[in-house]
Amino acid sequence: MAGRIRDEDIALVREKSAIDEVVGEYLQLRNAGGGSLKGLCPFHDEKTPSFNVTPARGLWYCFSCAEGGDVIKFVGKIDNLAFVEAVERLAARAGIDLRYEQGGQVPGREHSQRRRLLEAHKAAAEFYARSEERRVGKEGRSRWSPDH
Repeated sequence: MAGRIRDEDIALVREKSAIDEVVGEYLQLRNAGGGSLKGLCPFHDEKTPSFNVTPARGLWYCFSCAEGGDVIKFVGKIDNLAFVEAVERLAARAGIDLRYEQGGQVPGREHSQRRRLLEAHKAAAEFYARSEERRVGKEGRSRWSPDH
């Protein structure tokens, strides 16, 4: 594990990740007056916009499902990421090198549990596909062998 992300780096990620820009990459926002934006909530089905973004405060809130938070929570919720993974994704988007306590600096790619699980899943899927090819091939060869 890389360690804990420094608080000042988390604050920098929040500062450099404009909530209206990040949320706008996932859904269409329009002016709601008073400096707020609104759109359809991505976390439940609705026909009337109840999802509000307040760029001046760096917050979002849905009046229908009562979910809300900052830019890190939004990315975590919409992409199903843990807090650290959401911070790492936003840092990469903003070009920020995160510093970790008890582990030094980890440049570049995320070293997260999710990434390791995805890599393990890919390896398992490849192993299964190779095993299945061998099994099917063996059955086919035995069926068409001259001894049969």
